Amino acid sequence: MKYLPLLSCAALLLAGCQQKAEEAPPPPAALSEGDATIMVNRNEVELASMDAGRIKALYAPDVVAFDPGVDGLITERAAFDKAQDEFAAMKFDGFQRKDRKVQVLDADTFIVSGTSAIGSTAKPSNNSIVRYTDVYQKQPDGKWLIVNEHISMVK
Repeated sequence: MKYLPLLSCAALLLAGCQQKAEEAPPPPAALSEGDATIMVNRNEVELASMDAGRIKALYAPDVVAFDPGVDGLITERAAFDKAQDEFAAMKFDGFQRKDRKVQVLDADTFIVSGTSAIGSTAKPSNNSIVRYTDVYQKQPDGKWLIVNEHISMVK
């Protein structure tokens, strides 16, 4: 009988531990369309820099992409980096956003779709209009990187 109070305390402690383990963690802070748009605006500046290193830094290490200069789906980072080097070498110095839509999917993911006119005074033959879709995902370190991209030429 003298162990009954001790067993009762142990049972209560175990019940308390069980209850704590079942509690769901708080949901992540919501991402607003405005916050996502601010990030995309900053990234447009990086893209317009035509600096291959700054451009590559916008993308996750395991990015998957369709690039108009590459046949097929890019799934290896080395091939993706090569495509970005070739893009930077095209000497674009004019970017004009035609339209753009930001869609927040959840606290860790959003999509940006749109069209842009890109031009080069050094190489006018490179002038074109592109359409794009970028999927951004919040990384474990808190950075927002593009994990999937699809770019195609309109003209």
